[in-house]
Amino acid sequence: MTRKRRGKILKRKIIFTLIVVGVLSGYIWSEGNKTIKSIETLANTNEINSEEIIIREVVSETIREVTAYNVGDVNQTDSSPCIGAYSKVNLCEEVAKGQNVCAANFVPLGTELQIIASNGWSFECIVWDRMNSRFGNRVDIAMNYWEKDRAIKFGKQNLTVRILGEKSIVRK
Repeated sequence: MTRKRRGKILKRKIIFTLIVVGVLSGYIWSEGNKTIKSIETLANTNEINSEEIIIREVVSETIREVTAYNVGDVNQTDSSPCIGAYSKVNLCEEVAKGQNVCAANFVPLGTELQIIASNGWSFECIVWDRMNSRFGNRVDIAMNYWEKDRAIKFGKQNLTVRILGEKSIVRK
């Protein structure tokens, strides 16, 4: 193992330790947006329950074009509009059930992304679909077939996109 790799691993262990210590002492620090929140504040917003906290590793963060599309519409997809690149999942059914689904070409299928707007709006989705190869750096949020006006209104925006890593659960 190289010195650089050992340094990265040590840095992650230190950050994780700081997060755990912060959580146990009543505060959590988010490296991505440099904020400190009390556990009481998080509990009041239903981000955690009183016994455990889920911590997500942020693998990377970049500004990307984000658009929206309607699953089930053959004019916006292909001849099998409910079947995405991850063919084991029916996108129309998943979106109708409330699962946040998106399409992206720059990460493996099954990767979870967090999309953040400057006004504080945040959205997490799982990548179960792909786009045309000319959109290599874009994220496309899947919406229901009947939400065409909402998708059009969303338009094309440049937003912060975080690639989320593994979940860690810390018990109080």
